[in-house]
Amino acid sequence: MCHWKQKDVKGMKKNVYIKEVQKKNERILSVAAKDELEQLEVMRDRFPLLELRKAIRKFLIFVNMLCKYIIDTTFFDNFTTAVILVNSVMMMWNNPTDTNPDPIFEQAESVFLVLYTGEMVLKILGMGFIFGKTAYLKDSFNILDFIIVLSSLAALGDEPPAATSATGEEDPGFSMASLRAFRVLRPLRTVSSVKGLKVLMVALISALPLLGDTLTILGGFFLTFSIAGS
Repeated sequence: MCHWKQKDVKGMKKNVYIKEVQKKNERILSVAAKDELEQLEVMRDRFPLLELRKAIRKFLIFVNMLCKYIIDTTFFDNFTTAVILVNSVMMMWNNPTDTNPDPIFEQAESVFLVLYTGEMVLKILGMGFIFGKTAYLKDSFNILDFIIVLSSLAALGDEPPAATSATGEEDPGFSMASLRAFRVLRPLRTVSSVKGLKVLMVALISALPLLGDTLTILGGFFLTFSIAGS
C-alpha cells in the first residue's frame, strides 16, 4: 500500500474515534429534565404550610405514578376486556333495560359496575381528567366509557315511580332508572380496551366521508328497484 494511502487510513480511523468520543461525551454531559418529584424537592414559596402542601403533592404524585403503572400493564388490559366480554354474555341472557331483573343478575350488575367504576377512577388518576395531552377526556372512546359508567351510577338504587294519572292508570313518568338502557352500549367499551380495535374503528370512521358517492349510487339503485317492484 502506498504511503499516502496508509496515512489516509489512519486519518479515517482517527476521525471515527473522535466522533465516538464526542457522542459519549454528549451522553454524559446531557442534562436530563427534572421529574415532578425533583421539582417538588426544590420548590420554595412564601405561602404558609409549605411542608404540608409538599407532602400532599408528593402523595398525589405517587398515586398518579402507581395508577399509571397499573393501567399500562398487559394484565389490566386483558382483565378489562375479559370483564366486558363476561358482562356482554350476561346481558344476552338478561334484558339490560328490565327494571325488575332477576336477583342474581342484579348482584352481578353491581359487581360489574364496581369494576367499571374502578377502571375509570384508575385511568383518571393515572392519565389526568381534563388537562394534559393524555388526559382521560381527551379520548373520544373514554368519553363514551365515562357516559356509560355515570349513567349506571345515576340509575343505581332508583326505582321507577308508580304515580297514578287522571285516568286511573299508572304513569311512571321519568326516572333515573330509565338510564339503565345505556347498559346496552357496554360492549362498545372493548374499543377503548383493545388498542388494535380502536385503530380499526378510527380508520373505518375516517373512511366514511370517502364512501359518500358509493352510498349515493347504492341508494339510487335501491330506490329504483323498490319503485319498480311496487
